[in-house]
This record gives sequence, C-alpha cells and structure tokens, in this order.
Amino acid sequence: MAGYGWRDSLATGSLMNARGLMELIVMRIGLDAGLIGPELFTMLLVMALATTAMTGPLINLCIGRKQALAADAAHAKP
Repeated sequence: MAGYGWRDSLATGSLMNARGLMELIVMRIGLDAGLIGPELFTMLLVMALATTAMTGPLINLCIGRKQALAADAAHAKP
C-alpha cells in the first residue's frame, strides 16, 4: 500500500484474508452444484475457520496491542 508503513500494510492484508463468510457461501454453492466433493469442502472449511480465527492475533502482532488500545481510546473520547 503506497504511503503506509509495513505494520499498517500487514494489518490490512490480514484483515483482507479474513473472508470466512463469503468463502463459506461460495463453498456451499460449489458443493451443491457438484463442483467440489465433501473432502475438499471440509479442507476449505477448516482453512476458512483457521484464517478467520487468526485475524485477531495477527492484528495485535502487526500494530501492537498498546497502539490498538491507544487508537480505541482516542476514538472513544467525545
């Protein structure tokens, strides 16, 4: 991302990887249409759950917990 540091860019990439809901819809359509089998559906389901679950820890790792708390506190002030 032009103009952003590596931490912000990595955080944005992590958030873009958390696409669990849309992926589940597409996987279900593929399964119903017979394009993918139950084994592939299960593998894709596990991958979708894992990438979605690791989003929070990756954000904390990328931008740091203190910086995230400071940003939340700054936005909460009236």
